[in-house]
Amino acid sequence: MEYVIGIDGGGTKTACLFMEAGKTTSSPDPMVVVGPGTNPHIIGFEKAWGRIQSLISEGMEQFSIDPQEVAGVGVGLAGVGRAEDKQQMKAIAQKKFSNQIFSENCHLFIGSDSHAALRGALPPHEESGILVISGTGSSAIGIAPDHRLHRCGGWGHILGDEGSGYYISLKALSEVTKAADGRRGETILTELLLEKWQLDKPEQLIRFIHEGTRMEKQTIAGVAECVIAASETGDSTATRILHTAAEELLLHLYSIRRKGFNTIPAVVTAGSIFTHSHVLKKYFVRQMEERGWGRHVEAYGPPEFGAALLAQPSLVIKEGENR
Repeated sequence: MEYVIGIDGGGTKTACLFMEAGKTTSSPDPMVVVGPGTNPHIIGFEKAWGRIQSLISEGMEQFSIDPQEVAGVGVGLAGVGRAEDKQQMKAIAQKKFSNQIFSENCHLFIGSDSHAALRGALPPHEESGILVISGTGSSAIGIAPDHRLHRCGGWGHILGDEGSGYYISLKALSEVTKAADGRRGETILTELLLEKWQLDKPEQLIRFIHEGTRMEKQTIAGVAECVIAASETGDSTATRILHTAAEELLLHLYSIRRKGFNTIPAVVTAGSIFTHSHVLKKYFVRQMEERGWGRHVEAYGPPEFGAALLAQPSLVIKEGENR
């Protein structure tokens, strides 16, 4: 029997899936091993591949798979969206592969984690579609009917990430300071934020945020939890922030749709903000469908499944990338 290996490498963890070659449906009981993060821009390209290689070896031993049975390896990595990053990682991987005993015909795919996530999320009957992601950051990626790959967003929290948890959090902090000044009406966000950071009054935010290096990106983005909680109580300020964020995500979708889709595409949403905020997701889906920009479908499978599909030698799709 032949197998393909699909890898989803994030900043904090990596999932490695082993799947029968030729299979196009997700298994209810997948063969998966999990390890530490493999974002090469965090730990380095050599170390990232070393971790991937260790996971592959661990899984092959655990599931009794012979190297000669591996027909393809698909790797979706966080931070590997640019052509030069893919080339650098592929060069390292091919060098290491030459020291392995995989078949010389073993297909190797290396691309971004969002590409693998899109492939895994689209149902088997959907050959094209768009994935909109809102977590700490935000981005969108789509495969058009002509098999070209289009991207939008993903510029990072300094240049972009509109509609993300970080974006939502900055909006919330602004609203809290405006409320403290009397430039806005009162909001429950003030109480929730002060409680989260164990402060007594809004004025303490200045020192808290600017003191030392306390305010990392993830810490700021965590304020989105307060916004989501406040929206569930009916707080108008929190609801407005989430609707504004949804509009930014709709722009991501629209940008990709007008580049390569002449029909209404299947649209999948992903990321912690879509997962935890019913207010934002409901607004996004309703507005998308009312405007005729897409039809919402639930995610079919995880990113590692998508990476395994991209590893299939018989299912290689020539996807040219465009931003």
